[in-house]
Parts: sequence; C-alpha cells; structure tokens
Amino acid sequence: MQENIKTTIKTTIQRNIVLDLMRTLAIVLMVIFHFIYDLKYFGWVSWDIPDGAGWREFRYVILTLFFLCIGASLVYSHQQKFQLKAYTNRLIKVAIGAAITTLMSLVMFTNNWIYFGVLQFILISSLLAAIFIYHPKIALLTGLVILMLAQFDIVTSRWPFNYISEFLPDYTTDYVPFFPWFAVILFGIPLAHSAWFNREWQLVKKIEQWPWSQKLALPGKHSLIIYLVHQPLLFALLAPIHWLMN
Repeated sequence: MQENIKTTIKTTIQRNIVLDLMRTLAIVLMVIFHFIYDLKYFGWVSWDIPDGAGWREFRYVILTLFFLCIGASLVYSHQQKFQLKAYTNRLIKVAIGAAITTLMSLVMFTNNWIYFGVLQFILISSLLAAIFIYHPKIALLTGLVILMLAQFDIVTSRWPFNYISEFLPDYTTDYVPFFPWFAVILFGIPLAHSAWFNREWQLVKKIEQWPWSQKLALPGKHSLIIYLVHQPLLFALLAPIHWLMN
C-alpha cells in the first residue's frame, strides 16, 4: 500500500488542481474577511471582527485551507528529490513578504504591529515541515501530539513569545499561534501522500475538465502575491471614499 502511494506521488505532475482550487477559495474568503475588517476600521460597521463569535471561526476556515495546502504543496514540490533552489527561493519570497507586512503594520497599527502573523508563521513552519516531507506517518503523529499539547494547555498559544512579552504589543492585528496551527501544515503532508488525493483519483481528472476550472484555479497559483497586494488595494479604494465622506 505504501509503495503504491509512493508510485502515485512520483508519477503525478507537481500541481494538483484541487489544491489550487482550495487556495482560490481561501483567497476569496480572505478578501471578504479583510474587506469587512476594513469597513470596521473606517467606522462603517460595528461588527466584532476579527475576534467576535463567527468571525473568529471564519478566519479559522481560511487558515485551515491555506495551511493544509502548504503542507501538501511541500510534498508535490519535492516529489522525487528535494529541490533546494526552488525551496530557498520560495522562503526568500515569503521572508520578504513577512518583513513588508511587519513594516506596514508598524506604520499603520503602531500599537498593534504584527510580529508573528500569517507570513511569519508560514516562513518558520515551512522550514520545520521540510523535515517531514517524506515521512507522512511521522507528520501525522507529530501533528496529533501538537494538537493535544495545545488542547490541554500544556503549551500555550503565546509560546514562545510569552518569554519576551514585555517587548511585544499586548494585542496584534494578526497572530497565528504555532500551537496548534503547525499541526494543520503537518496534516497536509499525509494528505498529499494519500492515493485518493493524487491524480490517479478520477474525480481530480474530472475537475480538470470542468469549464473554467483552470481559470478558477489561477488565483490559487499566485496566492502569495494576492495576499500581499489585496489589502493595500482595498485601502486605496476605501480611504478616498472615507475622506470624501468626512
């Protein structure tokens, strides 16, 4: 069984359209979430976003989709051997994006700047998850352990930043706890190793033949750049309207 799964992984091409469509869905939900957040920022709505009931779970859905795709994509990107150059280039892009978001948050949200948001989390998690790419069972077990440690508060959601909390804001506009979210990235690894999720799965082949499926998958192939530019674009659209109305 394990040998069949390995053969399936090796004979498939790098991209799985299901992952790209999952990313596209996550991007659409993310833009909706941030658009509503911006409406609150400019004072047009009073909804308790991002921490209110319902909105918090909405964000969890978005993060889960993104992080499962990251773990699975590591497997697809390094199917036959570890592609160090591509891996390094990707990390550099994420690191630059993480630095940009932190610098922008220091300007826009001085008292609530981002020190470990989505991109910072992805950067660290991608470094650690690479160890598990060819070990899906260990990835699954490690993910379950991480979930249990978080669930029973053996390791808090503020770890390891609780040791340097005096240097950090009490509240940050974007924070992704390593515990438990690293578990979701690890779960993406056995997902990509599973036979039913690979291209021999007939449903995947049918999805590729759907009208517009490739176009719908296109945003998922460029998720990083969309993540970086969508908020500045939203602000560029909404800020002048807010200025004119006031």
